[in-house]
Amino acid sequence: MESISLIIGCGYLGKRLLGFLSGQQCYVTNRARKIYEAGSAKNVQALTLDINNKESWSNLANLPDKQELLIYFLVTPRQVDRTVFTDFIQRLNQFTIKRAILVSSTVVYGNVDRIVDADSEVNIDSERAERQYNIEQDWLANIKNGVVVRFAGIYGPDRVIGKNGIINGEAISGDPDGWLNLIHVDDGAQLIKRVSEMDQPEFRELACDGNPVKRYDYYSFLAQQLKQALPEFDQNDNARGSGRRCDNTITMTRTRWRPEHADFRKVLTTLIH
Repeated sequence: MESISLIIGCGYLGKRLLGFLSGQQCYVTNRARKIYEAGSAKNVQALTLDINNKESWSNLANLPDKQELLIYFLVTPRQVDRTVFTDFIQRLNQFTIKRAILVSSTVVYGNVDRIVDADSEVNIDSERAERQYNIEQDWLANIKNGVVVRFAGIYGPDRVIGKNGIINGEAISGDPDGWLNLIHVDDGAQLIKRVSEMDQPEFRELACDGNPVKRYDYYSFLAQQLKQALPEFDQNDNARGSGRRCDNTITMTRTRWRPEHADFRKVLTTLIH
Protein backbone atom coordinates (compact mmCIF):
# COMPACT_ATOMS: atom_id res chain seq x y z
CA MET A 1 0.00 0.00 0.00
CA GLU A 2 1.33 3.42 -0.97
CA SER A 3 1.87 5.82 1.92
CA ILE A 4 1.06 9.51 2.09
CA SER A 5 2.52 12.00 4.53
CA LEU A 6 0.48 14.23 6.83
CA ILE A 7 2.36 17.08 8.51
CA ILE A 8 0.30 18.58 11.31
CA GLY A 9 1.62 22.04 12.18
CA CYS A 10 3.91 22.84 9.27
CA GLY A 11 6.27 25.47 10.63
CA TYR A 12 10.06 25.75 10.46
CA LEU A 13 10.81 22.05 10.88
CA GLY A 14 7.86 20.93 8.78
CA LYS A 15 8.83 23.06 5.81
CA ARG A 16 12.34 21.62 5.85
CA LEU A 17 10.88 18.11 6.13
CA LEU A 18 8.81 18.73 3.02
CA GLY A 19 12.01 19.29 1.10
CA PHE A 20 13.09 15.72 1.88
CA LEU A 21 9.78 14.11 0.92
CA SER A 22 10.55 14.19 -2.77
CA GLY A 23 7.89 12.64 -4.98
CA GLN A 24 5.59 11.73 -2.09
CA GLN A 25 1.99 12.80 -1.74
CA CYS A 26 2.00 15.25 1.18
CA TYR A 27 -0.74 16.98 3.11
CA VAL A 28 0.12 19.83 5.45
CA THR A 29 -2.17 21.44 8.00
CA ASN A 30 -2.32 24.80 9.69
CA ARG A 31 -5.05 26.87 11.27
CA ALA A 32 -4.93 29.25 8.31
CA ARG A 33 -4.85 27.85 4.80
CA LYS A 34 -1.47 28.29 3.14
CA ILE A 35 0.22 27.11 -0.03
CA TYR A 36 3.59 25.46 0.54
CA GLU A 37 6.51 25.33 -1.80
CA ALA A 38 9.47 23.49 -0.33
CA GLY A 39 12.50 22.06 -2.04
CA SER A 40 11.79 19.13 -4.33
CA ALA A 41 8.54 18.05 -2.66
CA LYS A 42 5.74 17.47 -5.14
CA ASN A 43 2.01 16.99 -4.79
CA VAL A 44 1.73 19.12 -1.66
CA GLN A 45 -1.82 19.95 -0.57
CA ALA A 46 -2.89 22.15 2.34
CA LEU A 47 -5.68 21.41 4.80
CA THR A 48 -7.18 23.94 7.18
CA LEU A 49 -7.14 22.31 10.60
CA ASP A 50 -7.22 23.50 14.20
CA ILE A 51 -6.47 20.51 16.42
CA ASN A 52 -8.39 22.16 19.27
CA ASN A 53 -11.52 22.85 17.19
CA LYS A 54 -13.58 19.71 16.59
CA GLU A 55 -15.55 21.35 13.81
CA SER A 56 -12.38 21.74 11.75
CA TRP A 57 -11.57 18.05 12.06
CA SER A 58 -14.11 17.38 9.31
CA ASN A 59 -11.47 18.64 6.87
CA LEU A 60 -9.54 15.44 7.53
CA ALA A 61 -12.15 13.75 5.36
CA ASN A 62 -10.25 15.20 2.40
CA LEU A 63 -7.44 12.73 3.06
CA PRO A 64 -7.44 9.54 0.96
CA ASP A 65 -8.88 6.73 3.08
CA LYS A 66 -7.41 3.89 1.02
CA GLN A 67 -3.76 4.70 1.75
CA GLU A 68 -1.49 4.40 4.77
CA LEU A 69 -0.63 7.58 6.61
CA LEU A 70 2.77 8.72 7.85
CA ILE A 71 1.88 11.34 10.45
CA TYR A 72 4.29 14.00 11.67
CA PHE A 73 2.83 15.94 14.59
CA LEU A 74 4.87 19.15 14.94
CA VAL A 75 2.55 21.33 17.01
CA THR A 76 4.18 23.14 19.93
CA PRO A 77 2.91 22.08 23.40
CA ARG A 78 1.44 25.48 24.26
CA GLN A 79 -0.91 25.10 21.28
CA VAL A 80 -2.28 21.72 22.43
CA ASP A 81 -5.51 21.70 24.44
CA ARG A 82 -5.23 18.42 26.34
CA THR A 83 -8.96 18.37 27.10
CA VAL A 84 -9.61 17.48 23.44
CA PHE A 85 -6.24 16.02 22.45
CA THR A 86 -7.23 12.40 23.05
CA ASP A 87 -10.38 12.90 20.99
CA PHE A 88 -8.27 14.34 18.18
CA ILE A 89 -5.98 11.32 18.31
CA GLN A 90 -9.00 9.00 18.07
CA ARG A 91 -10.08 10.90 14.96
CA LEU A 92 -6.67 10.23 13.44
CA ASN A 93 -6.98 6.56 14.38
CA GLN A 94 -9.84 6.23 11.91
CA PHE A 95 -7.17 6.15 9.22
CA THR A 96 -4.69 3.39 8.47
CA ILE A 97 -1.58 4.71 10.22
CA LYS A 98 1.80 3.28 9.28
CA ARG A 99 3.68 5.55 11.68
CA ALA A 100 2.74 8.55 13.82
CA ILE A 101 5.65 10.67 15.05
CA LEU A 102 5.27 13.38 17.67
CA VAL A 103 8.11 15.87 17.94
CA SER A 104 8.82 16.57 21.60
CA SER A 105 11.60 18.30 23.54
CA THR A 106 14.58 17.38 25.69
CA VAL A 107 13.07 19.61 28.39
CA VAL A 108 11.55 16.43 29.87
CA TYR A 109 15.03 15.37 31.02
CA GLY A 110 15.23 18.31 33.41
CA ASN A 111 17.96 20.81 34.19
CA VAL A 112 20.27 18.57 36.22
CA ASP A 113 23.78 18.14 34.81
CA ARG A 114 23.75 14.54 33.60
CA ILE A 115 24.22 12.61 30.38
CA VAL A 116 20.91 11.51 28.83
CA ASP A 117 19.94 9.47 25.80
CA ALA A 118 16.71 8.28 24.23
CA ASP A 119 16.22 5.66 26.96
CA SER A 120 17.00 7.85 29.97
CA GLU A 121 14.41 8.46 32.67
CA VAL A 122 12.68 11.82 32.60
CA ASN A 123 13.15 14.43 35.31
CA ILE A 124 10.09 16.65 35.39
CA ASP A 125 11.24 19.79 37.16
CA SER A 126 9.17 22.55 35.53
CA GLU A 127 5.65 23.26 34.35
CA ARG A 128 6.89 23.26 30.76
CA ALA A 129 8.48 19.84 31.18
CA GLU A 130 5.32 18.46 32.78
CA ARG A 131 3.14 19.71 29.96
CA GLN A 132 5.47 18.31 27.33
CA TYR A 133 5.69 14.92 29.03
CA ASN A 134 1.93 14.66 29.46
CA ILE A 135 1.45 15.30 25.75
CA GLU A 136 3.98 12.57 25.00
CA GLN A 137 2.08 10.16 27.23
CA ASP A 138 -1.25 11.04 25.62
CA TRP A 139 0.25 10.35 22.21
CA LEU A 140 1.90 7.02 22.99
CA ALA A 141 -1.10 5.74 24.96
CA ASN A 142 -3.64 6.45 22.23
CA ILE A 143 -2.24 6.78 18.71
CA LYS A 144 -1.66 3.77 16.50
CA ASN A 145 2.03 3.03 15.82
CA GLY A 146 3.15 6.08 17.76
CA VAL A 147 6.71 7.30 18.29
CA VAL A 148 8.10 10.31 20.17
CA VAL A 149 11.28 12.05 19.01
CA ARG A 150 12.69 14.48 21.57
CA PHE A 151 14.48 17.44 20.00
CA ALA A 152 17.35 19.54 21.28
CA GLY A 153 17.45 23.23 20.28
CA ILE A 154 16.71 23.52 16.56
CA TYR A 155 18.79 25.89 14.47
CA GLY A 156 19.55 26.36 10.79
CA PRO A 157 18.99 28.82 7.94
CA ASP A 158 17.16 31.91 9.18
CA ARG A 159 17.25 30.60 12.74
CA VAL A 160 20.46 31.13 14.71
CA ILE A 161 19.79 30.70 18.41
CA GLY A 162 20.68 33.86 20.34
CA LYS A 163 21.65 35.95 17.31
CA ASN A 164 19.33 38.89 17.94
CA GLY A 165 20.18 38.98 21.63
CA ILE A 166 23.89 39.21 20.90
CA ILE A 167 23.35 41.96 18.32
CA ASN A 168 21.17 43.90 20.75
CA GLY A 169 23.64 43.48 23.61
CA GLU A 170 21.17 41.63 25.82
CA ALA A 171 22.28 39.57 28.82
CA ILE A 172 21.99 35.80 28.33
CA SER A 173 19.69 34.05 30.79
CA GLY A 174 21.18 31.12 32.69
CA ASP A 175 24.42 29.74 34.02
CA PRO A 176 27.30 30.32 31.58
CA ASP A 177 28.67 26.91 32.59
CA GLY A 178 25.33 25.26 31.85
CA TRP A 179 24.86 23.07 28.78
CA LEU A 180 23.23 23.69 25.43
CA ASN A 181 22.20 20.86 23.12
CA LEU A 182 21.63 21.56 19.45
CA ILE A 183 20.28 19.92 16.31
CA HIS A 184 20.43 21.31 12.79
CA VAL A 185 16.93 21.47 11.33
CA ASP A 186 17.88 19.31 8.33
CA ASP A 187 19.38 16.61 10.55
CA GLY A 188 16.23 16.61 12.67
CA ALA A 189 14.01 16.34 9.59
CA GLN A 190 16.10 13.46 8.27
CA LEU A 191 15.83 11.62 11.58
CA ILE A 192 12.06 11.77 11.81
CA LYS A 193 11.80 10.78 8.15
CA ARG A 194 14.08 7.83 8.86
CA VAL A 195 12.02 6.75 11.88
CA SER A 196 8.83 6.93 9.81
CA GLU A 197 10.33 4.48 7.32
CA MET A 198 11.46 1.87 9.87
CA ASP A 199 9.52 -1.36 10.32
CA GLN A 200 9.86 -1.50 14.11
CA PRO A 201 11.23 1.71 15.61
CA GLU A 202 11.55 2.24 19.33
CA PHE A 203 8.90 4.30 21.08
CA ARG A 204 11.32 7.16 21.80
CA GLU A 205 14.36 8.62 20.06
CA LEU A 206 16.55 11.66 20.63
CA ALA A 207 17.38 14.30 18.01
CA CYS A 208 20.64 16.07 18.89
CA ASP A 209 24.03 16.55 17.31
CA GLY A 210 25.75 14.69 20.15
CA ASN A 211 28.06 17.55 21.05
CA PRO A 212 26.78 19.51 24.07
CA VAL A 213 28.36 22.93 24.45
CA LYS A 214 28.55 25.24 27.42
CA ARG A 215 26.47 28.39 27.13
CA TYR A 216 29.50 30.62 27.49
CA ASP A 217 31.37 28.85 24.69
CA TYR A 218 28.39 28.93 22.33
CA TYR A 219 27.45 32.56 22.85
CA SER A 220 31.07 33.73 22.85
CA PHE A 221 31.69 32.01 19.51
CA LEU A 222 28.49 33.50 18.15
CA ALA A 223 29.49 36.99 19.33
CA GLN A 224 32.88 36.64 17.66
CA GLN A 225 31.29 35.61 14.38
CA LEU A 226 28.91 38.56 14.58
CA LYS A 227 31.79 40.88 15.56
CA GLN A 228 29.97 41.88 18.73
CA ALA A 229 31.02 42.23 22.37
CA LEU A 230 31.31 39.04 24.40
CA PRO A 231 28.05 38.27 26.18
CA GLU A 232 27.12 38.88 29.77
CA PHE A 233 24.96 36.39 31.66
CA ASP A 234 21.96 36.83 33.94
CA GLN A 235 22.12 33.95 36.42
CA ASN A 236 18.96 34.96 38.27
CA ASP A 237 16.87 32.81 35.95
CA ASN A 238 16.75 29.55 37.88
CA ALA A 239 14.61 27.93 35.17
CA ARG A 240 17.72 27.62 33.02
CA GLY A 241 20.02 25.65 35.27
CA SER A 242 23.00 23.48 34.48
CA GLY A 243 21.07 21.46 31.93
CA ARG A 244 21.54 17.96 30.58
CA ARG A 245 24.06 16.68 28.07
CA CYS A 246 22.36 14.81 25.25
CA ASP A 247 23.97 11.69 23.79
CA ASN A 248 22.68 10.44 20.44
CA THR A 249 24.68 7.18 20.35
CA ILE A 250 21.74 4.86 20.99
CA THR A 251 19.55 6.66 18.47
CA MET A 252 22.26 6.50 15.80
CA THR A 253 22.76 2.78 16.42
CA ARG A 254 19.08 1.92 16.27
CA THR A 255 18.12 4.10 13.31
CA ARG A 256 21.38 4.19 11.33
CA TRP A 257 20.91 7.93 11.12
CA ARG A 258 23.91 10.25 11.40
CA PRO A 259 23.80 14.04 11.79
CA GLU A 260 25.63 15.76 8.97
CA HIS A 261 26.03 18.94 11.00
CA ALA A 262 27.62 17.70 14.20
CA ASP A 263 29.83 20.80 14.72
CA PHE A 264 27.74 23.93 15.21
CA ARG A 265 30.82 26.11 14.72
CA LYS A 266 31.25 25.05 11.10
CA VAL A 267 27.56 25.63 10.44
CA LEU A 268 27.31 29.04 12.12
CA THR A 269 30.12 30.44 10.02
CA THR A 270 28.10 29.63 6.89
CA LEU A 271 24.78 30.84 8.33
CA ILE A 272 26.13 34.21 9.45
CA HIS A 273 28.62 35.12 6.72
